[in-house]
Amino acid sequence: MVERGTENPCVGGSIPSLAILIFLMRKSLLLIFLLFILPLPYSYALFKPVGDLESSQIKRAVISPFTPSLIYVASKNSLYQSQDSGQTFSKLSVFKDEEVQHLFFDPYLANLTYIVTSRHLYRWDGKLEELFTAQDEERIYTACRHQDKLYIGTSQGFYLALEDTLVWRKPKNLSDASVYWIEGKADDLYLATDKGVYLLKGVDNLKRLFLMRQDQEEDSQALIAQVIKADLFDKNRLWMGTSRGLYKSLDLGKNWQKVYIGGLGNLLINCITQTRLQDDSLYLGTTKGFFKVNFKKNSLEQIFEGLSSSYIFWADFTPEGKIYLSTAKGLYSADYFTAASQLKGLEISTAKEPSINEIQQIVLKYNEVHPDKIKQWSNALKYRALFPEISLDYDKTVTTALGASYDRVQVGPQDWGINLKWDVGDLIWNSYEDDVDTRARLNTQLRLDILDEINRVYFERLRLKREIAESALPEEELFLKKLRLEELTAMIDGYSGGYFSKRVKELNEQ
Repeated sequence: MVERGTENPCVGGSIPSLAILIFLMRKSLLLIFLLFILPLPYSYALFKPVGDLESSQIKRAVISPFTPSLIYVASKNSLYQSQDSGQTFSKLSVFKDEEVQHLFFDPYLANLTYIVTSRHLYRWDGKLEELFTAQDEERIYTACRHQDKLYIGTSQGFYLALEDTLVWRKPKNLSDASVYWIEGKADDLYLATDKGVYLLKGVDNLKRLFLMRQDQEEDSQALIAQVIKADLFDKNRLWMGTSRGLYKSLDLGKNWQKVYIGGLGNLLINCITQTRLQDDSLYLGTTKGFFKVNFKKNSLEQIFEGLSSSYIFWADFTPEGKIYLSTAKGLYSADYFTAASQLKGLEISTAKEPSINEIQQIVLKYNEVHPDKIKQWSNALKYRALFPEISLDYDKTVTTALGASYDRVQVGPQDWGINLKWDVGDLIWNSYEDDVDTRARLNTQLRLDILDEINRVYFERLRLKREIAESALPEEELFLKKLRLEELTAMIDGYSGGYFSKRVKELNEQ
């Protein structure tokens, strides 16, 4: 309760006590201000953490194209396996003195997985088999299985070998280039390097399709092709994620153009993925978050609900539309294409409830901390300077005849007198404005504290209401949850003067 103090006769209201003032000033003004000005739409946690992995930095999570419940996950130096869609994980291997760079399933053979580290290429089929070792001062970035060959991209060119013989050879054309990504499409192979994008036909027929032009400014970020993705639906379309945004080609890489959609700009793109459930979109994992690009509507949407990290290493969809994100702070998943139905469920839960905006307005007015109160004070000050200072007196009237001496005066009877006085300077600056500014700051702080509390209670009540409706709970646990629901309802009623329960009753009677 705010303690009542002295009243300001101009603006009205009360001044909080010193204890309340000290309490309010300890709040973080910036945090509360941001909480207040940002909209509060209905939201839900789209992504949820997956598994109990020892490492928080997850570089890759790939789903078997043959058995969707089989998932392999790679952290910086460890390999994990889950056979139950990520509910439990077992550690398969630890890589010492090397970092995992890439992880992929064999597209032709079930349960055969390749692990790319900075020093080796491994194959896993129940046991770890070493297939390739990098030379001294050479670093491996990626690998690819395409048709009957394996390809490896390194800091000193790329290697290829027949999958059954594993006799490695190194084409000389790109021996001085770093190869970051290799993408197979039909009989062709696309290579993303620090010198540009190349098309490899056969074994030695190498053609450059895109030249990486470096800016002259030393402090500018270099343009580097990070990843190339062949479109799932258009056989002529390619996507290229770079260190400075997204590019597309509509003619199999002969011509490229940068994609300017929303705030995509110069984002560093780590991965590009699509799902066969959508033919108009692709998804980007970047260092600044996870994005959906709708290239038919020319729109960009950032998807972040539930994520604790904006650094996305990798993204992969199951055939049913479930997505797994590998981030700098763990592995996350979401049933992405059931998100719309989740939102409909939320709308059903709030159908017979007053909206949060309605409750906020009632609570602010009931507790006399609505912003309109400050506006009324400010408007009152605009007109105050027009009104004079009035004083009344009751005294004898003293008159002096024209030309008479000072001692020849006439004293009349007792009479009333009125004096009017204006301060023209108040039209420019009113000293009471300082009082209004001080009161406005205190009023705002108290208002934001109340909003913070009412938002928390309101949405906790919605979550609890949904949980009670959809869960088969034991009788004792159900009783405790219903009791908590009544407690939350009483808290909102306390802030709104009983308006909340009254309004819920009205809505349910309609």
